[in-house]
Amino acid sequence: MTNISHSITGSVKEIVNNNIFIQSSIREGYANYSAIARKIKPLVDKKVGFDVSYQSIVTSLKRLKPATPNSRKDVLMVLADSDVSVKTGVAKITVEKTRAMMIKFTEFVRKYVQFIIHVSLATSAITIILEEGCSEEAYNFLGRGASLEFRKGLAAIIVSSTPDITDVPGCAISLYEKLFMVGINIEDTSSSYTDTIILVKTEDVGRAFVVLNDLINEARREVRMVFHQT
Repeated sequence: MTNISHSITGSVKEIVNNNIFIQSSIREGYANYSAIARKIKPLVDKKVGFDVSYQSIVTSLKRLKPATPNSRKDVLMVLADSDVSVKTGVAKITVEKTRAMMIKFTEFVRKYVQFIIHVSLATSAITIILEEGCSEEAYNFLGRGASLEFRKGLAAIIVSSTPDITDVPGCAISLYEKLFMVGINIEDTSSSYTDTIILVKTEDVGRAFVVLNDLINEARREVRMVFHQT
């Protein structure tokens, strides 16, 4: 019986760990365990190889709750030490990463360095976030035929944190979850050491700023309460 219990608990934990939305609901304390149990039961049954009762799954879900506070506290500490700023009038250009483009990109950086906000080099593409005012000229400089994407009318939200963010898992997803919950689409996102850069449409930037600023202020309040109690 103990082995079966461990098998159910382990399967539930694995399923929850692969679903950020279930994790979020459990962590924030608004999870409906019965509803989650109904949702994941087919997956649990498949993993353990037999028909598992809903109550067994609910019990396993409740056992997961005590495992969240320590990592949650680390995330709160990072968020509490973060600041959020906004830059409007932003564009994004994505081009193929070819040998010829890398040569041209070197010239591009030299010419437009004062307008560049962030650059991401991936395996097959280069994404450049820059000021919208020079974006058409920059787009033409790189070559319209080489462009994979060119978007204007964006805003960059920059969350600046302490170096601790590089060692604490879950910080970035906390930001993304908040935007998802209010229906704001992330047009692009990247990070540079302690900065998390999130691109959204200009019409969404006001709400996005308020949501993320509220998240940071909430983290600061919770951290103050912890220190006050200790």
